[in-house]
Amino acid sequence: MLSVNDNQLVKLSAKAFCWFLINVICGRNMMTQSDLDLRETALKEDLKFYFMNPCEKYRARRQIPWKLALQILKILMVTTQLVFFGLSNQLVVSFKEENTVAFKHIFLKGYSGTDEDDYSCSIYTQQDAYDSIFYVINQYRHLKNISLGTLGYEHEESGLKICKQQYRRGTMLPSNDTLNIDVSTETECILLKPNELIGKKAELKLNSSFFNLEFYRLIQVEISFKLKGIALQTIHARELPDCYAFQNTITFNNRAHSGKIKIYFDSDTDIQECKDWHIFNSVLQKNTQYILVFDGFVILSCLASLILCTRSIVLAWRLQKVSTMLMTLMLLWSLPSLLLAL
Repeated sequence: MLSVNDNQLVKLSAKAFCWFLINVICGRNMMTQSDLDLRETALKEDLKFYFMNPCEKYRARRQIPWKLALQILKILMVTTQLVFFGLSNQLVVSFKEENTVAFKHIFLKGYSGTDEDDYSCSIYTQQDAYDSIFYVINQYRHLKNISLGTLGYEHEESGLKICKQQYRRGTMLPSNDTLNIDVSTETECILLKPNELIGKKAELKLNSSFFNLEFYRLIQVEISFKLKGIALQTIHARELPDCYAFQNTITFNNRAHSGKIKIYFDSDTDIQECKDWHIFNSVLQKNTQYILVFDGFVILSCLASLILCTRSIVLAWRLQKVSTMLMTLMLLWSLPSLLLAL
């Protein structure tokens, strides 16, 4: 059993050891209870202020909520950019769709303006098939005199490519229920350049044996060609004009051999930068400069927002570190009483 003097000695020794640990952790020679209370009060105020909303911070310290104001400004600027982008993208989409509709009316004979199911139109006789194929060739040849848009051929080396796919050979006599056919397929193609569609060259090309179709063997005829176009409507929206490349494909599908050939029209559009352009009597140049300045402000506001958010995270990390330190000190302060209670 320890005597009273021994208990007092243990208590004093434990308290002195704890104060030694506290002063070692704080890096100070002396620390009193009042110093610990002041630290606790200051930390509580800092934590309370950190978790206040901008209005409460303004009422507490009359501090202008710069971060909130910057976030609102950034939201407005980015929203404005999205609106501009949406309007610009709307012009691009409408230009593509309207050109696709125009191509169908120009190159598809008898197109009614409404697609049939998943294909554009259909034909039912051999004469209609020949007429439809030669109609595409003729429309392509006179495109510059027919089209209402700003369209042109890609270049002289490319032209109208016509490919026919058919079974290799065979005979068929439905009246005798006789069929003799090789199911392996062969593909034969011909290229009609724009300069070959004028005069006698065109007659020789179009009268070749390639266009003698055996419909019982024919699987499909595919006509593909490339066109170039320029979207001038963007100038009215005070934007630089875009150049487009259209890869068009017309497919006469006879795979079913049901007496109905389905005609499909596909158009893939590629936006390209115009190589050489000169626009006069327009505020386009100034408008482009204004957009660049506006984009610069958006970038600066985003950088400022990033800096403020990083500063807030660093402040939270420091408060967490100080809170951990203070809790350690308070635990060491109460350690002598805990030791004597054991």
